[in-house]
Amino acid sequence: MAALISVLQAVNDASMEIGIRQTQLTQALGSRDEDVAQMTALLTSVADDVLLEEPYQSYLGDGHWLRSKDGIPLTRPKEDTDTILFDSRVCVCGLKYKFLQAKGLEFGEQLRDFTTRLNKLAVRANDRVLDLDLDGGRVI
Repeated sequence: MAALISVLQAVNDASMEIGIRQTQLTQALGSRDEDVAQMTALLTSVADDVLLEEPYQSYLGDGHWLRSKDGIPLTRPKEDTDTILFDSRVCVCGLKYKFLQAKGLEFGEQLRDFTTRLNKLAVRANDRVLDLDLDGGRVI
């Protein structure tokens, strides 16, 4: 099972890893910090990319990629405590890549990390073992 993360924690982790913050965030949505506000806005863009890929296309294909603390499915963040329903590292890597890209900075390594993580999750979700010894074969 993928580790889930809140909106606040995702923005906090991504901004700390990039190095634009050295202290913990207390607020993401509605923040006066321009970088935090931009990163929060980019969450939807990250979700759009993630929802195109398996396994999330199957599980979250209705577009609801968040859940409120009351359990209500959401398509856009409303509170810092909303839970993102896809893997936390995919979210953080995606935020880092999207943020650096939006700023016009080098983002190749972050894009690679994001894509690699998505691919590994897709392989795990689609991994099936075909046992030819148990297959009865064609019936004639």
